[in-house]
Amino acid sequence: MSITPLWPTPVHTALLADHDLARLADDPTQLPGLLPAGHPGRDVPWTSRTEAWDGGFHAALRHGTGTWCALVVLDALAHDTAEASGALILHDPRAGAANVGLPGLPWGRPVTVPTVPGALVLVPGWLAWQVAPVHRGEHRTVLAADST
Repeated sequence: MSITPLWPTPVHTALLADHDLARLADDPTQLPGLLPAGHPGRDVPWTSRTEAWDGGFHAALRHGTGTWCALVVLDALAHDTAEASGALILHDPRAGAANVGLPGLPWGRPVTVPTVPGALVLVPGWLAWQVAPVHRGEHRTVLAADST
C-alpha cells in the first residue's frame, strides 16, 4: 500500500487492497496493522464505529476524539465518483483559517477526498471532517476510528 502525504500536517491517503478492506470490515481492530510503517498510530489502541449515509443525508462537521482519526470507506454506491456527493471533506477548525491566503498553504480551504471503497484517510484528531451531502439513490458506509 502506498501512502501519499498531502501537506506538512501529517494527513495521509491510501487505497486499501480488497482483501485488507474485507478484513477490516469484519474486524476493525485490524486497523493499526494497515497504517503506514512507523506511524505512531500503529502502537496505540483505537475505537471505531461504522456510519452509513443514504441519499439526502450527510455528516455535520466533526473531529476526532483522539490523537489520530482514520476514515475508511467500506462501501459506496455512487453514480459519478467525480462529483462531491458523499465525499469526505477535511476542514481546519481553527479561528481565522478560512482567511489564510498564502499560496501553498493547505488550510483556509476545505480539501475533498472522493469516497471510493477502500479509501483510507488518516488525519490528526484535531482536524475537522464531514461527509458531503449524498445524492438520492446513493449511499456511503464509512468506518470512523479514533486513537486513544
